[in-house]
Amino acid sequence: MNQVFALAFDHRNSFRRSFMRLTGDPTPEQHAAMVSAKEVVVDALLDAVPSAPAGSVVLLMDHEYGGGFVGRAQAGGIQVAMPVEESGQRELRYLCDGRPERIVESYQPDYVKVLIRYNPAGDTEMNARQRARLRDLAGWLVGRPQRLMLELLVPPEEAQLAELGGDRGRFDREMRAAQTATAVTEIAGDGVLPWLWKIEGPESRDDAALVAKAVHAADPASSCLVLGRGADFAAVRRWLANAAVTDGFSGFAVGRTIWWDALRSVIDGGDRDVAVQAITARYLALVREYISLAPDITAS
Repeated sequence: MNQVFALAFDHRNSFRRSFMRLTGDPTPEQHAAMVSAKEVVVDALLDAVPSAPAGSVVLLMDHEYGGGFVGRAQAGGIQVAMPVEESGQRELRYLCDGRPERIVESYQPDYVKVLIRYNPAGDTEMNARQRARLRDLAGWLVGRPQRLMLELLVPPEEAQLAELGGDRGRFDREMRAAQTATAVTEIAGDGVLPWLWKIEGPESRDDAALVAKAVHAADPASSCLVLGRGADFAAVRRWLANAAVTDGFSGFAVGRTIWWDALRSVIDGGDRDVAVQAITARYLALVREYISLAPDITAS
């Protein structure tokens, strides 16, 4: 499995609400500002390509604000993953009125990315519906060049939190890995075999190994990426340290941790070139850290 170092900027709903601080639909001027912000990150990643391992640079980018940059990114040596799910939904629903293939056919990304919120101890009927939708998409992708990248989030159920005194941190440390491994087994057992599983950061090496074992059992050709969850740099580094030394992990998919502060400065009137350089530097810092922890990886 080749290494994958993905910069995630496929945010849409959270980009509007949390980053742009919008309370309604964006005006044409606000929409243009969001498109420009997406371009800053594309430029930063293009600058990073020569310093990263060959073929490892991936951009997660949505069609809504970043679709116009897909071709330029690919021409510059970046593989592109595009989301096909509606943003910010508790239950998986596809864009384009349930026709995700329209995005794939229009933009020809390298990966088709789907985010799913799935706790095996949660609503069993909803989980079954979500698996069925994933199965339909996976079936449509058979024989096509695009590969499936599944972002698996395991939010705690109220009963689980109650058992842990309402402590979300304890859920992450004590329950999430086992629930994630079970979720992988259930999803794969329904015939859905992603090429890449985006997994919430493992709190220990044992947690990383538990999830990787479930992924390998489902499909030995698949591997895991650590996602950033918008956490601070120290937390992401800790998760990468647990993943990089674990067989079955092949890299990361980190977004807000890399670009938030630099883009915030641009939106507030700061220098664009400085922001591009800052995003490039932070992305490459994580790449180099992962490589240093997994010494079999060599830079280009």
